[in-house]
Amino acid sequence: PTPEGVENVQGALFFRTMNISYNAIQNVILIFPDERPVFLREVNNNMYKCSPYFWAKVISEMPFSIMMPSIFGCIVYFSVGLNPDAGRFFLFLLILILIYNASSGYSLVISCTFSDKQLAVTLTPVLIIPFMLFAGFFVAASNIPVWLREFEYLSIFKYGYQSLMHNQFDHFIEI
Repeated sequence: PTPEGVENVQGALFFRTMNISYNAIQNVILIFPDERPVFLREVNNNMYKCSPYFWAKVISEMPFSIMMPSIFGCIVYFSVGLNPDAGRFFLFLLILILIYNASSGYSLVISCTFSDKQLAVTLTPVLIIPFMLFAGFFVAASNIPVWLREFEYLSIFKYGYQSLMHNQFDHFIEI
């Protein structure tokens, strides 16, 4: 591949990482604030503990959490012209599913932190955009100040983007 082609694929993969993450975040961030009063009332009345609620929520949303990134990945993979190998395609789908679910979990943490839905929606970009900067697309890890490097390891974008890059380019020796 040409250097321009590599840069185009890098940009496409980072955009896919951002897109699937924000999709997951927007799907989850608005749900829990509406469920919060019922959840708190039932937990305070000892009807159940937090863990059964969490696992029930995860399991009930699992079909959507697998189908949504898979459909998105099927459309995007071939329209961008990524590596045509079947194994790499299915790994691409798996990575998107993992990014989607990790972003959903992060979004659930944010929505649990704030009782006001509008405040959660307003502060979500403030809490998420710094993690985008640590992904390695905008700024190289070596250029991040030492006192901020620990945040790099908390970035869902970093792991998702690096996984997609490895999946796409590991078979090229010269890159």
